[in-house]
Amino acid sequence: MEMKRILPVAIIVLALLSLLAFAMYKPNAETALPGPVGQLNTTQQNQGQAQQAQPQAATQAAPAPIPNEVVSSSEPATVVPDGTDLKQYCEKYYSAWKAADWQTAYDLQPLSKKEKSDVDGTSQQLQGYGMVGYTIGEPQIDKNIAVMGVNLDLGQNGIWKTSWTFVKNDKGQWTVQDSVTGMVQ
Repeated sequence: MEMKRILPVAIIVLALLSLLAFAMYKPNAETALPGPVGQLNTTQQNQGQAQQAQPQAATQAAPAPIPNEVVSSSEPATVVPDGTDLKQYCEKYYSAWKAADWQTAYDLQPLSKKEKSDVDGTSQQLQGYGMVGYTIGEPQIDKNIAVMGVNLDLGQNGIWKTSWTFVKNDKGQWTVQDSVTGMVQ
């Protein structure tokens, strides 16, 4: 008899805890990318829509802006090769991605991204996005800092934008400092 009363209460408590845990989870909007093509996230499944949900607000503080000052060439960084402009650099990255040349794509990423994953992890992540095309904008250069915008066509997952940030080092070379991706609003 006692078990018949406890079981429904336990199920309700577990359901409420699950809902609470789900409500508290919010992916970081700066790095959030859709899952593999054809998958819907839980929000979409619950709403019964085939549209990609927009990334939710970041739960962490936004990173400090990158100062418009040269960086030390003694600091480890991904360096843009001499004779390569920023648009060519981004073209090389996205061409490698499209051609499934994962080693090249990995090597061209900012150092901060390389520290978080290896070539295999990067290849699995990039393959899952289902990129069908990309458009590279013109660099916006202000003294020692440059930003490149790239629109990614991820097929069923919509259009996403990546902003690449480059900073000159004390040798006058461009270094790849960051790349941040989010859905185009």
